[in-house]
Amino acid sequence: MSATLTPEQLSQFNRDGYLVLPAVFSDADIGRMRTEADHILELIVNSSIANKRLSGRLEGCKLPDGSQIVRKIQPINDLSIFLSRISEDPRLIEPMRSIMNDDPVLMEEKLNYKQPVPEPVHGLPLTELDDRFFIHNDWAYYQAQNYPQSILSSAISLDECTEESGPIRVWPGSHKTYVEHQRRGVGALEVKPGLIDPAARISVTCPAGSILLFHSLLVHDSLPNSSRRPRRLMIYSHYPRKANMGNDVRNGPARLREAPWERQYLRMKLAGAFKDVFTAPVVRGFESTGSFWLSGS
Repeated sequence: MSATLTPEQLSQFNRDGYLVLPAVFSDADIGRMRTEADHILELIVNSSIANKRLSGRLEGCKLPDGSQIVRKIQPINDLSIFLSRISEDPRLIEPMRSIMNDDPVLMEEKLNYKQPVPEPVHGLPLTELDDRFFIHNDWAYYQAQNYPQSILSSAISLDECTEESGPIRVWPGSHKTYVEHQRRGVGALEVKPGLIDPAARISVTCPAGSILLFHSLLVHDSLPNSSRRPRRLMIYSHYPRKANMGNDVRNGPARLREAPWERQYLRMKLAGAFKDVFTAPVVRGFESTGSFWLSGS
């Protein structure tokens, strides 16, 4: 498959504000991404326990029944050479270059796990909520720093996204006008009630290895993952080079803040002062279907 978008694909993106590229990455690529995701998960969870503090990279939640879910880890490129290289992979960059008509420059990256933890991990001060993401667009978070609306995000599916796994749900065409947001809890934003039609959203379900490209103004959300399997999305956000925003402006401070704690954990582990207590859950029988589809919510 050519990495350059066709005129029809560009027209679809301009009309809808998003585009699905199914099964772009091979099974071998996805297997490696999953391995890296497991390594990062183990590193950040065990580091949190060893240091008796919740890592600033980790966002997890505790459900009313006591079960735990890892919602996301951000940033991650400094923790994985392979995932860092994926953020520069032509299969990802060339479609964005077609849309931007400019060179895409990485602004931020995160791994949205939506990963249930089979056995509760003790020592993690998790927030009591679920793993849904409220109705929002990304630029609602970016505008405080005067970031351009021309930012594009990409979501690479490490697992098959099904209706049960809490897929991203989008509002086609909602990128054409900014919709006002309001605060929802600590650090969260959502579109103000009455400004978007809930019936107009579409679930993006796709096989592992697919890419969802979407505009920073595209309104989207997701429901909790009820599948009891992870729904891992590797999300990168790029800006056009002409915006001249600089290097690692959004995630850089978090890397500097968290790296000393992670090094401290590794020193403790090497010295025998701490032994890992968490291992990434083993996922079996959750393979790509080789097809994708869109369904109304």
